[in-house]
Amino acid sequence: MRKATFVLSAALAAGSVFGVTALLAPATAVAEQKVGATVGKHLKTAQDAIQKKKWDQALAAIKQAQAVDTKTPFEQYKINELLWYVYLQQGRNLDAARLLEQQMGSGLMPAGEKVERTKTLAQLYFRAGSYGKAVQYANQYLKSAPGSQDMQLLVAQSYYQQKDYKNAIVAAERMTKGGRPSEDVLQLMLRASYEVDDKAGTAKALDLLLKYYPTPDTWQRVLDGYVAQTKHDDELLALYRLSEDVGALVKARQYTDMSQGLVVAGFAMEGQRVIEKGLAGGVFQGEEMNRAQRTLEAAKRRADVERQQLPKAAANLAAAKTGDQMLAVGKLYFSAGDYSNASAALAKALATGGVADTDAAQMLCGISFARQGKTADANKAFTAIKDPKFAEVARLWMIKER
Repeated sequence: MRKATFVLSAALAAGSVFGVTALLAPATAVAEQKVGATVGKHLKTAQDAIQKKKWDQALAAIKQAQAVDTKTPFEQYKINELLWYVYLQQGRNLDAARLLEQQMGSGLMPAGEKVERTKTLAQLYFRAGSYGKAVQYANQYLKSAPGSQDMQLLVAQSYYQQKDYKNAIVAAERMTKGGRPSEDVLQLMLRASYEVDDKAGTAKALDLLLKYYPTPDTWQRVLDGYVAQTKHDDELLALYRLSEDVGALVKARQYTDMSQGLVVAGFAMEGQRVIEKGLAGGVFQGEEMNRAQRTLEAAKRRADVERQQLPKAAANLAAAKTGDQMLAVGKLYFSAGDYSNASAALAKALATGGVADTDAAQMLCGISFARQGKTADANKAFTAIKDPKFAEVARLWMIKER
């Protein structure tokens, strides 16, 4: 499965962390301290600019406050409060994080603010790509708020970004217990398990993902990863067929690639149907439309040849002596969308033996049964597939059949 970059959607928009007034207000613990007139004048200018979202003007005013020769520690603290906030709005996440970390260690931050600031700090370090620091402060925050789902997810994502997949899995698995886990958690768990070749973990994550989020969009994301990795034509066609059946066949290139693959594999009637479905659905534009029309013309020529063979299919099946001869008839029926006759011919081929690629025949037989709504027969065929990678594709079909 393809790697994915997970980006935490942190609530750090302007005003959502701390309002400007809160940044300038005297801290309760040091209420007797005040900002002097000179520093205060510059900070007031910065505050006005912040309220207008003029970040460069705000930064210039803050720099003027910093340039004041004699400043108390409290004044420096209030200057830094505005400065890290402006850095945040400018996208300077690492600068903002370092300054906020300094503020937390200054001894001037009220105790009541520290917990929420710790969360903000973890988010800032994550955004800055300092994932070790993000884990450090997220775990610190979790000591005070152990049920925080977004911080638990940040920890798991930070481990993943550091390629510490085992710890990413441990962190993600904690979030799957005791309730409905988020889709992001399960996607991360799935991809991390795949990275360390943890077949049991991959299977568990996939089961949970498609149990709780069996939408076409989820299927598409899952199947896109498998399609990108497979180098086996029969596996690829099984994945494309599954994509169609679960509503995840949505892109122009998917339709043309699937149709072309079907034609080459000897399923030209099916290939014609698929590309015509894409054309009817209006998925093609520009050059993709030209490519689709060329694909359709090629599919039609080969499909016409297949259609000429259909009237003789029953007789050819009755006369067939080998499993491969029966398989050829089963493929013809399958291409025509006659899944009842296809499954009968394929089952006969498998029972007779001598089929060159038994796994491919079992997969085709399973799909034939699945498309008739015969789940038990489909699962029996899918379960008989021996090759591990092909069996993983079959397991996706069985999940779909649940």
